[in-house]
Amino acid sequence: MSSYNDYGHAKRTIQQLPIPERKGHNAILNSIYLEDIVVAIGEWSCRRVVLVHSKALDENTDVVAKLKEKLGSFIAASKSGVGAHSPYVDVLEIARMLNEKEADCLISIGSSSYSDACKIARLMQTNLKPSNMTVDAMEGLVTQEYGSAKDLIDPSVKLIVVPTSLSASEWNTSSSAVNPNTQKKQHFASANASPELILLDPEVASTAPRKLWLSSGMRAVDHCVETMVNEECTEDVFLHMEDSLAILLQGLKDYKDGESGGNHKDLVTGISNCQLGSRNAMLGLLMWNIPMGASHAIGHQLGSVCGVMHGITSCVMLAPVLRYTYSRSEKQKQSQQRTLKIWNKILKWDEASLADAIEKFVKYLGLPSTLREIGVEKHEDIEKVGEATLTDSMFDPVRVLIGGKTGVLAILENHTLPPFFPSSLPILSLSFGKNSPLNSPTGKSSAKLTSATTTSANSTGSRPCPHILMVRHTSCTLRLCLKNLLDLTKYMSSSASRTEKIT
Repeated sequence: MSSYNDYGHAKRTIQQLPIPERKGHNAILNSIYLEDIVVAIGEWSCRRVVLVHSKALDENTDVVAKLKEKLGSFIAASKSGVGAHSPYVDVLEIARMLNEKEADCLISIGSSSYSDACKIARLMQTNLKPSNMTVDAMEGLVTQEYGSAKDLIDPSVKLIVVPTSLSASEWNTSSSAVNPNTQKKQHFASANASPELILLDPEVASTAPRKLWLSSGMRAVDHCVETMVNEECTEDVFLHMEDSLAILLQGLKDYKDGESGGNHKDLVTGISNCQLGSRNAMLGLLMWNIPMGASHAIGHQLGSVCGVMHGITSCVMLAPVLRYTYSRSEKQKQSQQRTLKIWNKILKWDEASLADAIEKFVKYLGLPSTLREIGVEKHEDIEKVGEATLTDSMFDPVRVLIGGKTGVLAILENHTLPPFFPSSLPILSLSFGKNSPLNSPTGKSSAKLTSATTTSANSTGSRPCPHILMVRHTSCTLRLCLKNLLDLTKYMSSSASRTEKIT
C-alpha cells in the first residue's frame, strides 16, 4: 500500500479510464474551472452552451456568476437546481432545453444529482422524439426486471462536469434517476455516455456544504469496500482498492481536521486527495467489472423511496450489510478482516470488526449511522424499500449471498429495532392531581400509556396512585423486552437457516 502523499497535487490531464473505450474522455486533476472550460469549448468550437448548476452554489458563492460572466453570449440557457436523486422531470427538462436551444455543449456544476441528470438528459435527447419527452416514454426504455436501460444510442452533445461531491457518478457510463410515479430509481447507459471532460477543481469543491462533502466521501468509501469484499474480487483488484481506500480515509480526515482547525490549505489538500481517491475507487467496477453490493442496491431505493440523501445511504447501510454478510462465506470473513487492517493502520485504531470501524468513522465525521437517526422506521417504508431493492440492477450479483428479500428485510428491520434491553428504566415524573405523560422504554411519549394509567388512577376522582403507574409502566417495559427477545430468537434462527443453505 503506497502513501497517499505519493500522488502530489499538481494540475495534470489524464484519460478518465486507461482503456481504449475512453479515448477522448479526459479529466483534469487540480483544475481551474474557469480556464479549463473556456479552453475546452474553444477546442470543440462550441457556440451554444446549456449550463445546469447547483442552486445553493449560485446563492452562496460566486462560482456560477463568474462562469456566466466568462462565457457571456455563449450560454444559450441555464437551469438552477436539480432534485435529489435526479428526478425524471428534471432530466426531461434539460433534454428539452438541449433540443430547443440546439445546444452543442452541456455543463454541469454540482453534486451527483446534477451530473446524473445531465448525462441522462443527453441520452433522452438522442433516444426519445422531441414530441414524446414524457415520464412514461422515458420509463418505456427501462427493462423492468433489472431496473435499467442499456445499450441506448450515444449522446451527441458534449458534456463538461465540475463535481462538488465525491459520489463519483461522473466516471461511469451508467447513471440513475427517479421515476416520480413509482419512486423507483432506474439506471440508464450507453457505451459512450461518460462526459467528454471532468474538471476536479478543489477550490470549487471547497464551497460544498460539509455534510454533502463528507457523506459523499462515505459513498466513495462504500465503492472501495464493496469492491474489496465482493466474492469476485481478485488479488490485483484488492491491492488497487486498498490504495484507493487509504487515500480516501486520509483525505476525509485531512478535510475534517482542516475545516475544524480553520486551515484552508489542509482542507483543500484533503479535497484533492479525496477527488483522486473517489475516481480510483470506481475502477473496480468500471475496469474490472466487479459489481457493487447490497449497500448500493438498498441505498438506491432507500434514497428514492424515503428521500434519503445520496451519501447518507452509505453512512447508514454499509456497516449493517457487512455485519449481516460477515459469516455467510469464508471469503467474506477474510476480505473484511483484510480491509479492516487498512482502517486501523490509517486511522491508528484497534477495531475488531470492519462494520464497527465503519460505524465509528461515520460518527467521527459527524454523520448519521442508523435508519432511526434519519427518520426511517415505518414498517411500510421498510417493506417498500425491500421490494424495490429486488429489481435494482446492483442487487442481482449479491442475491444469493444476501438471501433475497428475506435477507434485505433482515438487514433493514434489524437495523431499526430498538435496543434489546433499555439501558435504564425511564424516570417517572408524577404531578399529583394532573395527567402525567409517560415515556415508553424507547424514549418516546406514549399516548396509550398515558391514557390508560391516568384513566385508571383518576377513575374515582382522586389523585393518581404512583403504585399503579409504576406497575403498569414496568409491565410495559417487560413486555417490550420479551417481544425483542422473541424477535431476536426468530431472526437468529432464520439467519442460521439461510446461512446453511448458502454455505
